[in-house]
Amino acid sequence: MRVAIVPRMVELRVMVNPTGEVTWGPPSAISPWMYAPWRDAQRKGVIEMEVEGETLRALLTQVSDRYKQVNVDFDPIDPRTNDVDFDYDVLINGKNYEVVPYGLGVKLTDGDEVQIKMVWRWDG
Repeated sequence: MRVAIVPRMVELRVMVNPTGEVTWGPPSAISPWMYAPWRDAQRKGVIEMEVEGETLRALLTQVSDRYKQVNVDFDPIDPRTNDVDFDYDVLINGKNYEVVPYGLGVKLTDGDEVQIKMVWRWDG
């Protein structure tokens, strides 16, 4: 599946198989490291990539793998639990992935919007 990703300050907003140009309103504050795997996309503000597979898990795994290639710690799936790490919130069309049937195994379809939010914790 083809995805378009728009980085924000603490999240990635993802559109699955968009039919037109992808924008999400006026630019907001963006952490430069959010573009680390896709430096050439920073000017445009949108990252486009192909994801092998159709599930939420495939999307999260492949985005994480791209960050690992440039030594950025962005790993929404905890390898110990094989579920979303507690440092992330993942929403599909505005709903937490946990309330969507099949959770991480849900098949993403054209036009779905996925938000991958980092949860900032101040406990050490």
